[in-house]
Amino acid sequence: MPAGSYPGQSEPVTSVGSWPFVLSRIDLPEDVAYRLARALHRGEPALGARLAQAKESTLANTLVAAPRQDLIHPGVLRYMRESGLLKP
Repeated sequence: MPAGSYPGQSEPVTSVGSWPFVLSRIDLPEDVAYRLARALHRGEPALGARLAQAKESTLANTLVAAPRQDLIHPGVLRYMRESGLLKP
């Protein structure tokens, strides 16, 4: 990442690429996870416009990068199905 990509980052960072993950506590209510996934998905264009790296942080990329679907919160999976990203 180029220097200045994030506040306080004065030097470039060389790294191995990895899709970002949003983590939560295990007992996060399903409706909260659903609403969070929906909000992030709907906000993808605006986030990507503000920060180039955010263009990689998409719900579709999360689905592809997850080693197993059971590692994705049930509320997020429900949103993925309803939005058409995940086939039933």
